[in-house]
Amino acid sequence: MIATQAVRLVSASPRSRASHARRAPRVLAGPLAADRAPRDRRSGEVPLRREASRRAFATASWDLRIFGIAIAAIVFAFGLALLYVSQTTALSVAGYDVQKRAAQRDELLRQNALLEVQVARLDSPARIAAGAQRLGMIHARYVPVIPAQPLIAKR
Repeated sequence: MIATQAVRLVSASPRSRASHARRAPRVLAGPLAADRAPRDRRSGEVPLRREASRRAFATASWDLRIFGIAIAAIVFAFGLALLYVSQTTALSVAGYDVQKRAAQRDELLRQNALLEVQVARLDSPARIAAGAQRLGMIHARYVPVIPAQPLIAKR
């Protein structure tokens, strides 16, 4: 293919060479410059240097795409790992909180049971009678009841 293009360039007429020399060369930039590059008039092919640069750009573009996809996959995996760790940590903290609250509940239930036993012991009639005897009180056999009607009438 190189020999064919060399032969074509040598065999071109002097007139066509002069028309190419008069024209200002077009400067193309950007990723698709090779697609807009001037082509050989007879064969319609892009010159070899431009074709090689186009291939190099396509290869570089593919490498950049793969690199971008790899970076995106790494960032996504890191995000998932971070989410997993945060959820696991939150679950562990909630579990410790539940255990702490259950221990507090058990302690309060134990204290409540002790207080109920103490109330029952303090309200017992035998304890009250023993305390009254220590103070010198006696048990009354007869309690006189005074009716309220005659007192109101005397006034």
